Amino acid sequence: MNLSKYIWLYLLSGVVILNGCTKGFVNANKTQNAPTSTSIGPEMNNLLSTLFLQWDEQASLHNDYYYEVSQLAGETSLSGYLAPSGINSIWSDYYNALQNMNAVQAIINGEKDQQAYANIQAILYILRAYKTFRITDQFGDIPYFKAGLLFSTEDSSSVHPPYDAQQVIYDSLLSNLKWAVDNINTAANPVSAAGDPYQTLGAYDVLFSGNMTPWLKIANSLRLRYAMQMYEKDPTDATPVIQDVLSGTYPLIDSGNDFCMWPANLGKFDLQSRWWSFSSGGTGFVRVSSTTWNLMADGLDTPSVFDPRAFLFVTTNQAGKYNPFIIGTSTGDVVNAYGSPTDPTVKNGCVFSPFNWYLIRDEWYIPELIMTAAEVHFLKAEAYTRGIGVAQSIPNAQTEYMAGISSSVNFWYNIAANTSDATETWEGNAPAAPTASQMQVMFSNHKVAFTGTQTDALSKIYAQEWLSFYRQPWLAWNLWRRTSFATPKDPASNPSSEYTSYFRLVYPLDEVNNNTLNYDAQLAKMGGADVNTTKVWWQP
Repeated sequence: MNLSKYIWLYLLSGVVILNGCTKGFVNANKTQNAPTSTSIGPEMNNLLSTLFLQWDEQASLHNDYYYEVSQLAGETSLSGYLAPSGINSIWSDYYNALQNMNAVQAIINGEKDQQAYANIQAILYILRAYKTFRITDQFGDIPYFKAGLLFSTEDSSSVHPPYDAQQVIYDSLLSNLKWAVDNINTAANPVSAAGDPYQTLGAYDVLFSGNMTPWLKIANSLRLRYAMQMYEKDPTDATPVIQDVLSGTYPLIDSGNDFCMWPANLGKFDLQSRWWSFSSGGTGFVRVSSTTWNLMADGLDTPSVFDPRAFLFVTTNQAGKYNPFIIGTSTGDVVNAYGSPTDPTVKNGCVFSPFNWYLIRDEWYIPELIMTAAEVHFLKAEAYTRGIGVAQSIPNAQTEYMAGISSSVNFWYNIAANTSDATETWEGNAPAAPTASQMQVMFSNHKVAFTGTQTDALSKIYAQEWLSFYRQPWLAWNLWRRTSFATPKDPASNPSSEYTSYFRLVYPLDEVNNNTLNYDAQLAKMGGADVNTTKVWWQP
C-alpha cells in the first residue's frame, strides 16, 4: 500500500473518531492530565477530512436552493430530498469538527514552547476559520465560543451553548487569520527562540505535506474573501484588513495553486457523494439555467458560444441541442438526465441541457473546490474598482478582472485535459484548450468587455465571479446576498418568492429540541421567527 493510501485510510478512520464525540469520549479526555503532541497529527488529519462536501447538503440544499436562488442552475422539479436532512448534516459535521478543533487547541495550549507549535496553530486557525465562516454564512448567529467543549467540561454552558453574534464571530476569526499570517514560518527547518524545532504535521498534512507557504497564501486569501463580504455592513473593521491583505506583505493564492481537495492526490479517494447528489432520484432534474447560458453564448447554436467554459460546464439535451432552462417558466422534462453512470449519451430523453456529465460523474480527479485563484483576482478587481483598501484604479481592476477569467478558464481546461479513468475519460472527449485568439473573442464580447462606467465594471466583475462559482453554489449565493442581488439574472425568468428572499438556513430540529432555552433566546433576537427571509448580519 502506498503512503498516500495509508494516510487516507488513517484520515477516514479519523472520521469515525470525529463522529463519536459522546460522553464516553468526554470522560476519556478527562483522565488525560498531560495530553501529548503525538495525537495532534491524526486529529488534524481528521479535520482535513471534513472539508469534503456531503451528499445530502449537495442534493437537498445546493441543487434545490443555492443553484436556483443564485440562478446558476435550475431544476425542472424539486428533488426527493428534504432540506432538513441537508441542514442537519451541515450542522452536525461542523460541531463534531469544532469539538476536535477545541481538543487540539487544548493540547497546543498545554505545551511549554508555544512558538514551536506556531505552524500547527496557524493551520488549526485556518481550518477553524474556513469551517466556521462557512456555517455562520449559512445560518447567521450560531453557538460558537462556548460550543464544542465537552471534551474538557460538562457544565451547562458547554452542553447547551448560547448563540453568538455573527459579527463577533467574524471579528474573532479574522483576528485568528491575522495571527496565522504573522506567525507562519516558511523556513525549511525553523527553530523557536527557546531552541526547539518547529513541530510539523508532516504526512498528516495530506494537502501540502507540511509545506507552510500554501497555508500562508490560504490564510491571507481567506482574509480578503471575508473582509470583502462584511464590508457593506462594517467598513470600519473590514477596510484595514483589505488594505493589509493587498499591501503585498504576504502572498495570495495564485493560478496553479488553487485551494482544493484533489482526490487523485489522496490515494485516488472516491468522491461518491458528488455523483450521488446529482444522479440519485429527483436530483437528476438539475439543468443549466438560461441566466448562466446567456453569459456564455449569444444564441443556442455552437458558433454562438463565446465563453469556452460553456463546453465544459454544459452538455446538450437528448436531441443534441443546447436548450437552457428558464427558471420559473419552463415546464416538463421531469426525468433524471444522469441515469447512466457509464454512458454520457444516455440522458433519458431530457429536453433541457444538463450539467456536463463528466463534470459531475468523475469521482477521482475533479477536486472539491474551497478557494480558487480566480476568486482572488475578482476580489482584487472589485477592491480596485471601488477603492476599498487600495487607491481606486480602473486599469488595475481590469488587469485583475481579465486574470480572473483566464485563471478560471485555464483551471477547468486543465482539469478536463487530465481527467482520465477507465470509465470517465474526459481527457479524450473534452475540447482542446482555447487559443489566444479564442480568448480574445471572449474578452471582446459586449457581455464580458471591461468598458463603461464604474457601475458597469462592477457588474462585469460580479458576473464573472458568479460564473466562476459554477461548482461552488454556496459562494454564488453569498455573492448574490452581499451585492444586493447584483449578480446576473435572466429577465425572462420568474423564480418563486421562496427563491427571491432565501437569505439563510433555518436551525436544525435537534437544536430546537436539545438547546431549547438558547434557541428561544435567539428567536427573540430574530423577531420571534426562525425563517429563511431573515438576513444574516453582513447582508445589506
